Amino acid sequence: MTSENLPVNEIDDVSMDHLRDNYPSGWRILVQNESVGFILDALMDALPRAEFTKSALAAEAGVSRQSVYTHLDLLLALDVLEPVEHSSPERYRVHAESDLLALLHEVNGVVNEHLS
Repeated sequence: MTSENLPVNEIDDVSMDHLRDNYPSGWRILVQNESVGFILDALMDALPRAEFTKSALAAEAGVSRQSVYTHLDLLLALDVLEPVEHSSPERYRVHAESDLLALLHEVNGVVNEHLS
């Protein structure tokens, strides 16, 4: 079915879906992949400056190692992890001053407050 055959409200829905997929909001970037949410949850539970190998982070988050490999660049770009220099095997540290982790802790508190 082409867009010419769709009712106007369905064209708008298709267009919005397309736009949201191609230009996701910051929120969608965080929640569009379940593994990212599990990893962020594990980082929120970790002590500030805790260090992980990719395998240890995968185990802690309950995701596959492949998920950590897939999303590592995003986690570094979001500044929730930072590489530990000269580590072998490669290790990554929870960024203690991460603005995003601080905001996620706030959101977590608000959600828990409203649900209790």
